[in-house]
Amino acid sequence: EDSPANQAVFKKRLERAGCNLDRVHFLKQQPHHRLLALYHEATVVLDSYPAGGDTTTREVLELGKPLVTLPTRLLGGRWTLGYLNNIGLKESTKKALIASTTEEYVNLAVRLATDTSLRESVEADIEECAPNLFHRDEAVEAWQKILIEISPVQQCQQKAALDRKDEL
Repeated sequence: EDSPANQAVFKKRLERAGCNLDRVHFLKQQPHHRLLALYHEATVVLDSYPAGGDTTTREVLELGKPLVTLPTRLLGGRWTLGYLNNIGLKESTKKALIASTTEEYVNLAVRLATDTSLRESVEADIEECAPNLFHRDEAVEAWQKILIEISPVQQCQQKAALDRKDEL
């Protein structure tokens, strides 16, 4: 929510963390096309924590931008990790994007922002692999399998088959 009260909370947190607030800019909620334009202009995008991106991650990857993530234990904080691990990125690219500690999260972001050669290499790999997010038959098949397994109809059919087998 865009409110002065929310901004004040974030400003206090950033001040306590020692951030230079002259370098922090708060934007109002943006229409989707402007949000995509901001991603496009970004040098590095930071995955939100503890609940990571899903749609945001997909959009950033489609734009070929580096996205640094710190995965959490629960699903909501692991979307970006899942995308990065499943689109065919080089191990060196994943190593440049996936942190295991908060300190590493910061260090990876700073390194990508300041090392042009690394960033360009990561962007090239992302651009090559991002199309692998789409038209994935194995994803459809996995969803189909789990939905059939948990389907009440499927469970009833299986129970009926077992009952018939017991009667024989």
